[in-house]
Amino acid sequence: MKTRIGIVGAGFAGLALALVLARRGFAPTVIEKRSEEQLRNEGIFLTLAPNGMNALRGLGLTDAALARGVETRGLVFHNEHGRVLGALDYTRHVQRFAAPSVTIRRGELGAILLEAARAAGIDIRFGTAVDAVTQTSSDVLVTGSDGGSEGFDILVGADGLRSSVRRLVMPDLPTPTYNGLQGSGGIVDVPDVPPTDGRMHMTFGRNAFFGYIKAPAAPVYWFNTFPQTEENRATPLTGEPLARFLAGLHRLDPEVNRRIIAAADPADIRVYPDFDIPNLSHWSAGRVVLIGDAAHAVTPHSGQGASMALEDALVLAAAIAAEATPARAFERFESLRRARVEAAVRLGRQSGTPKKAQGWLSLRLRDLLLPLFVPLGQKAQERLFAYRADQEPLSLP
Repeated sequence: MKTRIGIVGAGFAGLALALVLARRGFAPTVIEKRSEEQLRNEGIFLTLAPNGMNALRGLGLTDAALARGVETRGLVFHNEHGRVLGALDYTRHVQRFAAPSVTIRRGELGAILLEAARAAGIDIRFGTAVDAVTQTSSDVLVTGSDGGSEGFDILVGADGLRSSVRRLVMPDLPTPTYNGLQGSGGIVDVPDVPPTDGRMHMTFGRNAFFGYIKAPAAPVYWFNTFPQTEENRATPLTGEPLARFLAGLHRLDPEVNRRIIAAADPADIRVYPDFDIPNLSHWSAGRVVLIGDAAHAVTPHSGQGASMALEDALVLAAAIAAEATPARAFERFESLRRARVEAAVRLGRQSGTPKKAQGWLSLRLRDLLLPLFVPLGQKAQERLFAYRADQEPLSLP
């Protein structure tokens, strides 16, 4: 009899895992509390690093991501006056890592994975939250919000930062903590903003951080990051008040940034707080394992969240196929992944720190030190980029 595998969460980690398991002869079931429409319209956009694109290669989906995204050829950092502080060159990524970096709408990447999962005949149940998880020595019983219950040999919590599976099965683990930064962004047509030749232009502004990229005959993908106290975060702005607040944050930025914000429809601007999840002492308990953000949330500043989730999927599927018991598979998975994802978490925290700079002295020190740290950051990125989960997922990265 085939191993019964339940996956809670139809995000990048969950759908990718289901695809790899199906190709290895398993018949996974995916349980997702959101609707399909919510999945297809989730979030704003992200950048898949070469290691994430190579993980997609293991799913046969690299070309689809390239077709729907923007090849990202580098990052250029400016201060509030528009002076270049440093740059990261990604033009040799294909040569060095066998894949480019690609900026893509979150919903588009989710749709690519969903369409592949549907084509593979995977059972995906939208609109069902998990209310209870009960383990016995032989299986895991999952009770859904629809009142139904089903038993699995393995249950995978791929349900994100606020994982219900983690809360229900491993309540001893710490919860995510707000780190003092908040972000917003959107996708908007601004015809008079010139294409950026595949480069993401980023500004360390006086009050906030701003970034954008634009392909020819395409809309502008933009985002910003700004310090925000816990108290102010509790009463978030929306609509016109939010648009005015963002315009005020960037009033001293280069003119192109102000133009992009002015063109954005206030109703379309999305805001998201930045959370860190403390280092979890374990990622599994009995027949249940966590992957992706449920196990190791990586801040957006690392550019590795989606890539790490896709890598997790390939490694866990290989471990399940290779090991005789869930416990041994989970132990092997965690031993292969922990050091790598912790390196990505550290990179994200280091990249986020300069975005908190406030005051004249902090800004001047940032401008002096950033040109020295950018090359070090590129080396740290490239160590992450070089790993190929599509080739030998059970080898150490």
